[in-house]
This record gives sequence, structure tokens and C-alpha cells, in this order.
Amino acid sequence: MKISMISLGCDKNLVDAEHMLGTMAQKGYSFTDDETQADVIVVNTCCFIEDAKQESINTIIDTARLKEEGNLKVLIVAGCLAQRYKDEILEEIPEVDALIGTSSFDKIEEAVENALRGEKAMEFLDLDRLPKISTKRLNSTGGWYAYLKIAEGCDKNCTYCIIPSLRGHYRSYPMEELVEAATQLASEGVKELILVAQETTLYGVDLYQKKMLPELLKRLCGIEGIRWIRILYCYPEEITDELIDTIASEEKICHYLDIPIQHASDRILRRMARRTNQNDLKEIVGKLRKKIPDITLRTTLITGFPGETEEDFEILKDFVDEMQFERLGV
Repeated sequence: MKISMISLGCDKNLVDAEHMLGTMAQKGYSFTDDETQADVIVVNTCCFIEDAKQESINTIIDTARLKEEGNLKVLIVAGCLAQRYKDEILEEIPEVDALIGTSSFDKIEEAVENALRGEKAMEFLDLDRLPKISTKRLNSTGGWYAYLKIAEGCDKNCTYCIIPSLRGHYRSYPMEELVEAATQLASEGVKELILVAQETTLYGVDLYQKKMLPELLKRLCGIEGIRWIRILYCYPEEITDELIDTIASEEKICHYLDIPIQHASDRILRRMARRTNQNDLKEIVGKLRKKIPDITLRTTLITGFPGETEEDFEILKDFVDEMQFERLGV
């Protein structure tokens, strides 16, 4: 029985897909990149922005045609689009045999087996449930680097973002589980760990009642075989002096941070329900560059936000010119 996995969207979604592949590998399934040869296809979807939503829908429709043109017996839709539009998918694309919500990807085995028996499988557990990651995942990034998802969900509720509705409240994976997973990846040849979550900087606040990212980083640095550790999705207001000192002092941690700021006009930041203003942003960027002079900073921005004026846009442009980010996406 051959399975093909199509993972769309972000790196966090990719980690979920790799865990699903690992679960099915342990059950004896084989895998193929040729969808026309697959008995089961899993489309792990995204719907964060309109383009991603449309890509997911088009992929599902294209894949559904393989029930007539290929060997496809079971079509499964997982991820954010399944979480948000499960009723619409079942109504409009009847070729779909199973749906898996964002907190239920560890139920892939049950979904596949039920669908093969001819049952419509619906796996939607509590959105605030933390999926189990104990099974050995299949790393799909080539072997030298891997993403390590350290938490699920988000509590920020920025006005432009649907993630809390799709991924639930913020909850951290236990540190021991993460260290074990990272050790396993190192044993398979992974040299670089890339830490991801909706927000990495808050790691541990739910489990340990304080920010524990610095401690997690130190534990990961102790793993033999890991040479580099890179941190993504650091919200600026949550970056502490302890975190900066840890990045500066631990040789394995890359002097690179991904800090999504979204805008620099205080008026727009308030409309976005962000937790920082322009002065806050300048302060944290200045502190990072003072303590880690060779740091590379990446950020993301939103332009054309509802209510943005030419004045707001000029403020943003001036801020970008002043900050001189090494990497920037709009």
C-alpha cells in the first residue's frame, strides 16, 4: 500500500506531515512521490492567506481526479483548511474520504484504516489538545537540517491572523520530549536544528510558568552531532536579556533571528493588536545588535493593511531604512 504526502504552507505544517509519515512507516506503508501510483494521498493544507487557501483547494481538486485516472483509493485532507472548512470540503468535494484537524494529525493511522474500509473518517479532537510526537518522524528536508516544532497554537490574537482559531491556545511540548526528538534527528545525521512555533519566545510559559527557551537552547546545544541551532518566529516583545545572552554565549546557536514586526506605525500596530510600538522595536533591535554585533535579523511586514494611510506607509519605509534589516519579506 503506497502513500503520497503533499504538504503545503509553512514549516510547522511540514513537521506535522513528517510525523504522519513516520506513523505510517511504522505500520508498514511505503511511500511514493508519484501521485499517480499512490493508493492513499494525504494533502496537508494551509489557509493562512487567500493564495494559500486557493492553492490547497486546487491541489485537492487536482488530486481527486486521480480516483478516475490513477490508482487512488483514499484521499485525505489534513491541516488548516480541513480545520476551518470541513463541512464545505465534504459537501463540495465528495471524493475526499477523510478529514484530519490540526490537533489530530497523530490519528492518521485511524483515518487511513477507516477510509480504506469505506467509512468517512473525521478526526477532530479538542483544538487545545497537544498531538503526540513520540513516533519516529520521517525527515523530508534532505537529511542535514530539520525543523523542531517546540509549541502549538497562539494566544496573541492579532487582528489579521486566524491562527488561534485554527491551532488553539499556546501550548508547549515538554522539554524532555523535544530533547529526545532532537537527539533522534542528530543520530540520523541532522546537523542543524531550526526551532519553530507560532511563537518560539514564549516557550514553556504554560508548562513551567516562565519562559524556558534559553534553558531549552542550552539542552539542545548539549546534543552530540548538532552543530547549528537557528531560531524562527521570535516575537519582539518577548525577547529577554536572558535569551540574548544565551544566543551570544552558546557557540552552536546561529547569530540569526526571525522577528516578525508587521509594521512600524504606532497607529497601525494598535489596529493590528500588536504588543509593541515603534520605540519598543527600535530598542530591541538596538539591544540585539549591541550584544551580538554580527547578528542577522529577518522580519516580515504587512502593507496595505485596512486603514493604512500614505503617512503610515512613509513611517514604515523610514523605519526600514533606519533599521537596515538583513532579510525582509513583505
